[in-house]
Amino acid sequence: MDAVRVNTVSLEVRRGVSLWHKQRRLGMGAVILVGNVFLHLSRSRIRMHPSISRWRAGELASFALLHPGRLAEPCGGRAVALEALPGERLDRLLQQGRLTPNIMEAAARELHRAHRLTLPGASRAWSHGDAHLKNLLYDEAEQRAWLIDFETAHDTSLDASERHADDLLVLLLDLRGRAPLEPARALAEAFLRAYPEQTVRRELMSRLCPPRGLERALWKSRSHHLPDEALIDWLEYLRAVVAEADARAAAPSAP
Repeated sequence: MDAVRVNTVSLEVRRGVSLWHKQRRLGMGAVILVGNVFLHLSRSRIRMHPSISRWRAGELASFALLHPGRLAEPCGGRAVALEALPGERLDRLLQQGRLTPNIMEAAARELHRAHRLTLPGASRAWSHGDAHLKNLLYDEAEQRAWLIDFETAHDTSLDASERHADDLLVLLLDLRGRAPLEPARALAEAFLRAYPEQTVRRELMSRLCPPRGLERALWKSRSHHLPDEALIDWLEYLRAVVAEADARAAAPSAP
């Protein structure tokens, strides 16, 4: 679905505040419905909202939950206006050779913070649904990360640990697809060690197996068409990192 631009995005300034104006393109409801069929058959665990009203409600609610005090409002009949957050996208930092383990630790902290929040009226913890590098910003001045772009929702049948583990998996597949092996390893280690929830890491461990069927096509897209052998090696490496992190968490503290 990332290859299909269902929304147009432009930057504007209103009353001295920089805003992202995000508008649903006409005719995208049918495209999203077809895309959701593939997402279901490929066991993606996510879906997009074909309904403009539901998309806007979800986008605005998530933005307000994660970034209280920042402007977020509906605009016209098909759009939202969201205050521009400080920082640079992680995929651009990686492309420029500026993505560091410290930044990945900040990304893990922000995901964990967000995963502990709950939308008003909801009974379960929040999750992103599409937490790849493009949907995380890093603000050097504050040394913190920000999550953005809330167009995708996890299946309601999943519990919190499953949804949170899926957020981690999406980021880690995207990272390896964009980065050479050695830098990807250092960045993934920093990220996983900074994410403290052992139940989520254990759920992630259960997902670190080679995909089958249509799920292979989904993972190919998420990993930027990483060759099968490289993908299997990456999954094995992540399993080792998660196992080490769990072993450290289980070890008794020194007196």
